[in-house]
Amino acid sequence: MSLFFLDQQGPVAKIDCLSVNIGSAHTDKPNILVPMSAVAEIILNQKITVDKKSPAWMFGWINWRNLDIPLIDFAALQANQPAEDFADRTRILVLNSLLEGHEHRYYAIVSQGFPHTLRIEQDSVLEPHDGAELAACININLDCEGEHLQLPDFQKIENHLQEIPEKPQE
Repeated sequence: MSLFFLDQQGPVAKIDCLSVNIGSAHTDKPNILVPMSAVAEIILNQKITVDKKSPAWMFGWINWRNLDIPLIDFAALQANQPAEDFADRTRILVLNSLLEGHEHRYYAIVSQGFPHTLRIEQDSVLEPHDGAELAACININLDCEGEHLQLPDFQKIENHLQEIPEKPQE
């Protein structure tokens, strides 16, 4: 089953992924499943530069490796709501852009706690999660190793990145 092979041409025997908790203290959202090929780095909380012109679901900008990249609240993006405070969250995932058509080569999402790794083997049991409606920016709900997960729709996420204006000069 090749759900995660966005950049692969042929079948792959295994793929390493992260199970990322994007929920907040107020919601009980399933973790999202992010292929390691999409992850540039996992970092600690950073100083955020807020931009009032940014979409409501964006926290602001962080500086990563001398680049200013947008930091988004994935759960808020899904619900088209303002970003929530993430003081109790401990990690930021810097993601590689997989598509062209916007100027953001990297963007970041917050994670509550440290994501844990999952290795999806070719013969892994991946079952569609029945009864769960697909949330915005999600390709599929699935169960893997007893965990309910959601596979993000990176194309939809990155289409939202086009809504982010350039970072204002300080």
